[in-house]
Amino acid sequence: MAEPSLHDIKVLEKLDHALSTDWNADAAAWDTLGGSLAELRAAMVEGDAMLKAMIPYFKAPHPRPDTDIDGNIELGIVPFWAKHPDKIPYHKDIPHLITGFLKLLQRHHVIPEPTITEAEYSHLHTAAIKGTAIGPDGTSWGINPFEQLDYHWLEAPINALLVKFYYGKYKFPNTPAHQHFGTEKTSFAVTGDWGTGAKDAISVRKAAMHLKPDYLMHLGDVYYTGTPKHDEQRLFAGPGMELAHLVNFWPQGDMKPGRSFTMNSNHEMYPGGWGLFEDALSQPLFAHQNGCSYGLLESHDWQIFYLDSAYDSPDFLYMFGALTDDQITFVQKNAKSNKRKILMTHHTPFDLTGQIEQVKDGKSLLRDVGRAFGCLPDYWYFGHIHDGIVYAPKTVPKSKDGPEIPGTCNMRCAGHASMPYGAPWGLAKPGTYPPFKPSDYINGIEYFAGTPKGNDPAGLVKNGFMSFTLTGGQITESFFDEDGHQSWSSELELT
Repeated sequence: MAEPSLHDIKVLEKLDHALSTDWNADAAAWDTLGGSLAELRAAMVEGDAMLKAMIPYFKAPHPRPDTDIDGNIELGIVPFWAKHPDKIPYHKDIPHLITGFLKLLQRHHVIPEPTITEAEYSHLHTAAIKGTAIGPDGTSWGINPFEQLDYHWLEAPINALLVKFYYGKYKFPNTPAHQHFGTEKTSFAVTGDWGTGAKDAISVRKAAMHLKPDYLMHLGDVYYTGTPKHDEQRLFAGPGMELAHLVNFWPQGDMKPGRSFTMNSNHEMYPGGWGLFEDALSQPLFAHQNGCSYGLLESHDWQIFYLDSAYDSPDFLYMFGALTDDQITFVQKNAKSNKRKILMTHHTPFDLTGQIEQVKDGKSLLRDVGRAFGCLPDYWYFGHIHDGIVYAPKTVPKSKDGPEIPGTCNMRCAGHASMPYGAPWGLAKPGTYPPFKPSDYINGIEYFAGTPKGNDPAGLVKNGFMSFTLTGGQITESFFDEDGHQSWSSELELT
């Protein structure tokens, strides 16, 4: 184990003080309390249950779990790891900050008892090493960097707690840019969840730049969290990621000035947005965004709204999207009924399948968008889910979550630019196995990216990105693998 640094010691002292002040529950009373720590513990309970339900799928004959349980494996594995620290992959290399954080959470009764057994963990670990531990949404539950059994993901709750108890969020800028582009053929490359700086992200960068797009859009997520550069007054776990994995990674020499855009996300909000607003949007590269995480690009026929779905997220870990009132007013003021609308957000309005509206504490990104536009946008591009997905045209009838929203929307997920992932078997019919064919897709799904990386179709698949080109009222869309292979396309003339 690495020797503790002064930085790690200071961060742990801050967290210990915060937990001692804010959290006085014992193991029996925790669920009667609210607040961030209760929400963090609840996420561990949910993730642990999800993990237990999914582990049987990783063993032949791959039985599909009969459960609606959702959750985050990077938090769901924490209870087991806390009880069995020697089982953490590469545990001899774990930084003092991570081990100290786990001990703090244990001492303050934040970590629940695990339900997965050592035998079940062994099955998971074996599949993780083989690269065949693939979650229903395609998430790779492996042990390599940026896979879900990577202990560095614990930097996310560490930084979120530091923001909650000490630093607060960066003050939200309300200086949105309103820019125009011509009516001639204009192309856009769209990447989501791109901020690893790793080999696959580099391949996506090369393939995207080969298309020579007029605009390059990033839908957000810089990993492990989009931290600002080191600052003794505001200490974070893993400082400098926003510069290292976004700004310095960006293909700056290949893009004309004013043609690069980046957006906010849950991983940028774990350190309170300080990295995004101080270190990214302050750069000349993104100066045309006016230091703001939302705005509008407009032509004679189209309006492209890029909005911040992360800043006002209703949950501690920013997993659910929402819009600020200022953004809703901005859209209401600028949306024109005679133009087609494209919306870009980091978060998704529905779950993986496109069927379950994402609602948290009465807040819904879908409803915020409906209130802003008065209808559904014609197209909606988002990331957050680490897949490339084309959903069938979507309508929103009246439901328990709200009234009907007029219009029909073409929704696309493009969150597969760098994170290790496999084919999302949650989008395939029971009884089908990778590599999946279009006939295997569930209703409501027209395509999902699933080109195998290697010889094992149950393992990792190629990362990628999407593009769209606007020519007058015509839109042409494409998905590309990281090697530049076009895997899906569509062309539509809108009247």
